[in-house]
Amino acid sequence: MTTLLDDILATPQPWSQQPIAEWRDMFPAQHGASLDDFVVRECRRRDAHMDMRNVVGQTDHYAVQSWRDAVLEPQYRPGKMRDAFARYERNPGYYFNGELDNGILLGSIDGEHWYTDGGGNHRTVVAKFACDRIARRTGHYPLVRGVSTSHYQPDMQAWYLFCQLRQRHADLIQLSVTREGGERTVVAGATEITWRLRFFVQDGRFGGIARAEHLDAARFCAYARHVLAHGGKPGWRDRVLHRLVGDRDRLVYRSLA
Repeated sequence: MTTLLDDILATPQPWSQQPIAEWRDMFPAQHGASLDDFVVRECRRRDAHMDMRNVVGQTDHYAVQSWRDAVLEPQYRPGKMRDAFARYERNPGYYFNGELDNGILLGSIDGEHWYTDGGGNHRTVVAKFACDRIARRTGHYPLVRGVSTSHYQPDMQAWYLFCQLRQRHADLIQLSVTREGGERTVVAGATEITWRLRFFVQDGRFGGIARAEHLDAARFCAYARHVLAHGGKPGWRDRVLHRLVGDRDRLVYRSLA
């Protein structure tokens, strides 16, 4: 009887030539600002069903290798990869009957492209090839049952503006960001964790003692857009407000007028 490995050797599929993406690349760091510091919502689900065609990468292990090379020339732990395929041959229903029992942990930022993160790298590779072979034989692509997922949602606007200020005006504007809260709620069988972003800004563009203020995300974005729109140079309205507003614990920008 033809095994799954035999099938991989005999019938290489175009998708299997694609490189396995690296999950950490989804959380880039620019100008000292890492995207994971801007995550404001995480939605966790257990016992989810997953279309393995949507799994495009993983953390470390076989990242950068093609999916096919990860099977035939695994760069991480060849013995464990062989064991994962042997287990599939002994129990081909493992991925579809609930026995997986959250043995694959997936993360995503956009909710469409998923990455193995925290467990199940070898099982993910096996499952992708197993599902593909079943689909070619039956015309129906099966869903893997019993996957844990975490959908991360960063505040992309705040991150982008933070990076822009750091890049263009770090000499006069000092920035930091923290996440507060971490509140958990259960919604439709999922656990949602939410955070609030809190920014601290020191603005030295007016000379003398820098203005400084703690801002929430909305106010920080308004401040950043105002500064960037004026090329970092205070306009005449800003200078007038600077003279009128004596409290140095307040920033000067359009929403203050």
